[in-house]
Amino acid sequence: MTGLTGSAMLLALGAVPAHAKDQNDVESRKRQVTSTGAGTPRPAVTAPGDTVQLVVGFDAGVSAATATRSLGTAGVRAADSAPLAKLGVRTVSVPRSRSAAVTATLRSAPGVTYVEVDSGVRADAVVPNDPRWSDQGELRQITVPDAWSLTTGSAVTVAVVDGGVDAIGDLAGAVLSGRDLVNNDAIANDESGHGTAVASLIAARGNNGAGIAGTCWACKILPVKVLGAAGDGSIAITAAGIVYAADRGAKIINASLGTSQDLAVLRDAVSYAQRKGSLVVASAGNDAVKTRRYPAAYPGVIAVGGTDETSDIFLTFDPWTYEIYGSNYGPDWVDVAAPWCTLAADLATKGYANFCGTSASAPLVAGTIALMKSRHPGATNTALVQSLTATAKATETTGFTQFGEIRAGRAVAGVDTSAPRITGSSPRQSARFRGTLTVQATGVSDSGSGVAYADLYADGRFVGRDTTAPYAVRFNGSKLNRAVALQWRVSDRAGNQARYNRKVIADNRGPALKITKAPRNGAKVRGTVTVTVKATDAAGVARTEVLINGKVVARDTKAPWTFKIKVAKYGKTLTVRVRAVDKVGNVTTTGARTWKR
Repeated sequence: MTGLTGSAMLLALGAVPAHAKDQNDVESRKRQVTSTGAGTPRPAVTAPGDTVQLVVGFDAGVSAATATRSLGTAGVRAADSAPLAKLGVRTVSVPRSRSAAVTATLRSAPGVTYVEVDSGVRADAVVPNDPRWSDQGELRQITVPDAWSLTTGSAVTVAVVDGGVDAIGDLAGAVLSGRDLVNNDAIANDESGHGTAVASLIAARGNNGAGIAGTCWACKILPVKVLGAAGDGSIAITAAGIVYAADRGAKIINASLGTSQDLAVLRDAVSYAQRKGSLVVASAGNDAVKTRRYPAAYPGVIAVGGTDETSDIFLTFDPWTYEIYGSNYGPDWVDVAAPWCTLAADLATKGYANFCGTSASAPLVAGTIALMKSRHPGATNTALVQSLTATAKATETTGFTQFGEIRAGRAVAGVDTSAPRITGSSPRQSARFRGTLTVQATGVSDSGSGVAYADLYADGRFVGRDTTAPYAVRFNGSKLNRAVALQWRVSDRAGNQARYNRKVIADNRGPALKITKAPRNGAKVRGTVTVTVKATDAAGVARTEVLINGKVVARDTKAPWTFKIKVAKYGKTLTVRVRAVDKVGNVTTTGARTWKR
C-alpha cells in the first residue's frame, strides 16, 4: 500500500485537451487524452446571474409616496432598508434582461437623482510575505487567501498518517512529538520526504518572510509514521496509526495513501476514529480509474481527487509508458477535489519543490478544514463537511466527484453553527390520549443549511423520524397509564440541533363506574324504573349510557347520572347494562342485570 510520492510525479505533465460539450464525462476525456497526447487547457465556464440589484437615489425632500410612484413607473418596488431610506436611497432587484430598460425609465422619473448597479464587496484577501508565495497559484485557485481574511488558523491538531514528518523550514514549531509505528518508537522521522511535503501543505508557517505558506499557519502536526523509506507499509500498521491519531485527540486525520483492498481492520480503524470525533481526509489515488481506494471510499471519509489549473479533473498522458495517469474518480465515492500539483517542502534539498498527485490534494482539503475548525471551534464535524461540500465548485467534466473542487474562502465563511428553530408541539402540554398519538412539531425552521429531519423521543427512547414538513410522528402509548416525557430533536443539515420538550399523559383506563340505584339482578319490574349511576375519570366522563338487550336506550352527558326507564317497551325479559365513556374514548361497561316483566 502506498501513496504516490512527489518525485514519482515529476514527469512532463501534458496539458488537458479541449473536448466537445457532448463528451464531458471522464471516459470521453481519457479517450481524447490518449488520442491526442497533449492539448490546450479549457477555459473556465461561468454563468451570468439572473438578476441585477439597482440602487436608486432620490432628491432631498422627496416623500416616500413620490419615491414609490416613481419606482412604480418602471414596474418595480423597493426592498425595505431603513438605513438607506435615511439617505434618500431605495434598492430594487430586476431581471438582468430588463435592467437596461428599467434603468432608463427610472433615470427619467420624477425626483430620481441617480441609478447605479449595485456591485459586490468582499474582504481583502490576505497576501503573505513568503518569498515562494508567488509560486503557489494552486492556493489562490481554491481561494485560500479569502479564507485567510477570516482566519489564518489556530492550534488545531492535524494528524499526518504517512511516512513521518521532519520539522524543516516552515514546519519549525509546527510538529508535535508523534509515533513511529513501523519501527515502534517515538521518533516519527521521514525517510522518503512524502510525509514532510504533506505536512507543509497543511501547516507551513505563513507570512513569516521565509519559504512557502501552508494552508493553516497556526495548526499543529501530529506525525504518525506508518510507511517506510520506500513509501509503502502494511494495512494493519496504517489502521493502528489512525487509531493512535484518534486517541491523541487529532481533530483531523490526513491519509495521503491508499489500497484497493477493503479490509475490516482498516474499516474498523476509520470507524473508531470517527466515533472519537476525528474527521478523516484521504487521497483518492493517481491511476485515473474509478476503482475504489481505501480508506478514501469508506463512509464518512472525505475522499479527495486532483484537479488541473482549470479546476477540472487532472488527466494526462505519459509518453514513456503510453498510459494515462491522473486522478481517480467516481462521484459515488470521491467527494471533493483540490489541485494535483503544488509547491511543498522538499526533504532531499531542505528547500521546496513541486509535489504532485492526490497526495497533495488531500492535505489542501485537510488544511482548509483546519481553518474552518479554527474559525468555528464549536462546529460539528457534520457542519464542517456540509460547508466544505456545499460551497465546492462543480467541475466541467462530469462523473468526477460528487461536489467539485473546494473553495476555501466560502467554506470557512459558510459554516453553519446556528441551531434550527422549533417553537411548539401538538398536542398541548399535559394532554391526555389513548392508544396511538400523532405528535407534530410546530414552528420548525432553519435559516442556515436547512432542516434535515425531526426525531421524536419518548422517555429518552427513539420513537421515529420525519424528514419533511409538517414534521409528525405517531407514538404508540396503548400499554401505558402515566405521564410520558416527549422530546423533539430537530437537526439541520450541518448537524446542529434544537430540542423541545412536551409532557403528555397516556390514559388507557376506562372510567370508574358503579350502579348506585336500580332493581337487582332477577327482579320483576313494571312501569318506570329509576337507574342511578356514579362515574368518575381523571380525563372527565363524556357520557353514560343505559343498554337494554344490546341497544342504547338512554344517554346522559352531565352528572348526576339518573335514568328513568319505561320497561314496557322492551319485552318480557330485559338484559340491562350501563356504560361510561371518558373524554379520551376509554369505555367501562357494567355486568348485565336481567329484569323480568
